[in-house]
Amino acid sequence: MHPTAQPTVIVVGAGPAGLTTAIALSRHGVRTLVVERRTALSPFPRATGINLRTMELMRAWGLEAAIRSGAIDVKPTAWVGRTLASPEGAEAPMGFPSAEVAASISPTTGAIAPQDHLEPVLMQHLLSLPGTSVRLGAEVIALDQDRDAVTVTLREGDETSTVRAAYVIGADGAHSTVRRQAGIAMQGPGELGAYLAVLFRAPLADIVGERRHGLYLLMRQGPPWVFLPTDRHDRWVFSMTWDPTRETRADYPPERLVELIRAGAGVPDLETEIVWTGDFAFTAQIADRYRERRVFLIGDAAHRMTPRGATGMNTAIHDGYDLGWKLGWVLSGWADESLLDSFEAERRPVGLRNMQRSANGSEQRDVSLDYLDDIADRIPHRWLADGRTSTLDLLGDGLTMLAGPGAHVSPAPSHAVPITQQRVDRATAEALGIGADGVVLVRADGRPVARWVASADTTSVSLAVEAAVRGTTDAGLPQAA
Repeated sequence: MHPTAQPTVIVVGAGPAGLTTAIALSRHGVRTLVVERRTALSPFPRATGINLRTMELMRAWGLEAAIRSGAIDVKPTAWVGRTLASPEGAEAPMGFPSAEVAASISPTTGAIAPQDHLEPVLMQHLLSLPGTSVRLGAEVIALDQDRDAVTVTLREGDETSTVRAAYVIGADGAHSTVRRQAGIAMQGPGELGAYLAVLFRAPLADIVGERRHGLYLLMRQGPPWVFLPTDRHDRWVFSMTWDPTRETRADYPPERLVELIRAGAGVPDLETEIVWTGDFAFTAQIADRYRERRVFLIGDAAHRMTPRGATGMNTAIHDGYDLGWKLGWVLSGWADESLLDSFEAERRPVGLRNMQRSANGSEQRDVSLDYLDDIADRIPHRWLADGRTSTLDLLGDGLTMLAGPGAHVSPAPSHAVPITQQRVDRATAEALGIGADGVVLVRADGRPVARWVASADTTSVSLAVEAAVRGTTDAGLPQAA
């Protein structure tokens, strides 16, 4: 699709981060153009772990069922053993809560679904929203900023063109052109190891039997081998370390790869079809900054992580959601531009933490409680009396005021940002930490802005709203409660 009007925002990159950002912007009516140098979405599974917080965001957009339709029937845990066929081994965490724990803290659960299923779901949803255009096969070759806008030069085949927009978002991956054009450097340990990857088909579900997990770590002499299921049938990824300074891809012809896969499976005559081979490096870096005037970075353009802890794609999606709603507020006239300063202030520490964790060379780092970090800043989930509606389901695109049954709430003052008032039952109010007579004001992403013990008068609400549109949450705002 090509734009019918000049876009307000250009998103460079149609991976999970870029698509998430574009959806969040389009929900606010922002004219958005997504440009992607590839001529089609990636046909490779890439990341498969969609964590709890990401699924909460997808649920809010009505996409949970569509994503689960391509999920793999496995436990979101790893299996550590000698071969896939060997019954000896142990289960290890992948950073997902158990189903029982998830049920107590969230209205949803994480999922194991390949990225080549997730991306089409996001793209289809994006194209159903008004004001959004997508140009595949369009590569950014230059950016030029002035005080009022950014001019983007695109190359499509043998032709070049320019598009002007108020903001540009770089979601164009680890080798980001947007980041380079914006003059933003990366810092961190850099490359931490080289790996060979093989996408193949084989009837391994019959081999693992009931030991169905999201990842299999095979302990051998030297670095472990990894097997990753990537669909509901027989498509898998096998990866192992290699030394590209002493080896070439020619050293790994299909017949040798088949033998390696059979050795890892523990089945000497396993019927195996090699689909694709490639190589990649474990890399850990983060951008010096996430913004250069009217240009923002998200996802792998802002932070490069190793697969350890399965945080890369999820961190990218959370970046995109955060920037999308904040930029949407600003462009809708709900908030001042100062709100955009909170994007880097809130997201870069998360990117740095997750990058440093992924760089941890110990394969034994305990990731079992990592999911708590993703939900630590939002209000707690509790089911309302109907048993179907979560406290998280009450949140709108603007601000939401949740009040206990005995709270006095003045009529919402007139503000550019809409304020939705919701009254909750006593048990839910207690779970929210406000008590039966209390009130809490919450941002679109679930972060509390302010709390009151008994009444929320017009003046105090106005002060809280002013703080919210500047990006201040109750971490830095004196509490009325």
